[in-house]
Amino acid sequence: MDRLISWLGDKFTFSPTGPGTSSMEHKKSRADLEPLILNPRALSDLPTNFFPEPKRGICSWQTLFSSSRTNTDSLTVGIASCPPKAGYLAYHRHAQAEIYHVISGNGIVRINGIEYNIEKGSVVFIPGDAEHGVRNLNETEELKWLYCFAADSFEDVHYRFSEE
Repeated sequence: MDRLISWLGDKFTFSPTGPGTSSMEHKKSRADLEPLILNPRALSDLPTNFFPEPKRGICSWQTLFSSSRTNTDSLTVGIASCPPKAGYLAYHRHAQAEIYHVISGNGIVRINGIEYNIEKGSVVFIPGDAEHGVRNLNETEELKWLYCFAADSFEDVHYRFSEE
């Protein structure tokens, strides 16, 4: 298992795609792929990302599987969270469909102008190019969800924020 963690550390710092290229240009063959398991220690070593501008959201995320960092393809998966009270992910679109699975907390997801209540255990399908965003309604608990895109790499998902 230590070999896997060491390998993961190397992979999280390696990016085969440069500016103007897509991870699709570096597609791995199925023969090169092996099962990949991230244990809690590997997860704790992942970088946490934030938007540089609060107008895009007061939230954070960790990308778990993305071909630019892991020996995976076809799916990009991560965990996002919004802090209590003021947490949100601003309304945006991207070409890829997306799935949310709420891990903890409760809030609102707005998809194409319609608001839906979400809570721990909720699963949400968001069609590609649908305008959507998330708000945490809880005063004391973080809203946390697993997200999944049908994309090789997180870098292939181009966010278009509605207010920009």
